[in-house]
Amino acid sequence: MTNISITKQPHNGQNKSIGSLSTHFPSIDDFFDKFSGNWPFLHPAFSNSGSTSMSLNPKVDIVEDDKSYSLSAELPGLVLDNINLEISDGILTLSGEKKTEKEEGKDSNYHMMERSYGFFKRSFSLPPSVEEDKIKADFKKGVLHVSMPKSAKAQQQQRKITIKE
Repeated sequence: MTNISITKQPHNGQNKSIGSLSTHFPSIDDFFDKFSGNWPFLHPAFSNSGSTSMSLNPKVDIVEDDKSYSLSAELPGLVLDNINLEISDGILTLSGEKKTEKEEGKDSNYHMMERSYGFFKRSFSLPPSVEEDKIKADFKKGVLHVSMPKSAKAQQQQRKITIKE
């Protein structure tokens, strides 16, 4: 099992002003996703991502149990050196790049190219119950697993509510 490092970014107090729409909404789906509210794990509105065009969109699963949240992201074809996981102001950001595997200098003519290459960046708002200092991640067989434990206080506050007929 390979461990991936998580970088905690300090808040730099930069002004997060709203610029052009193309800066904040690289696709129409992103535009509508910005209006989804403050549900846990949805990326924040108008994040200051400074991203370029993104050609990859890794799929993620997020699961909750009594003690933690778990995020799994499919990153086939990527190597650990090309994956970044950062946390800043309650936002978990996963980014990386899958580089093309073209062999330079060969006289090859591509007839079909269906595999995706390029840069990606996904951000998730963490619920306040996550203990940010205890987040751990590992990368194995093309899948990134991120474990985000809940605080003891959050675990104690969970209770089942009885539903009456």
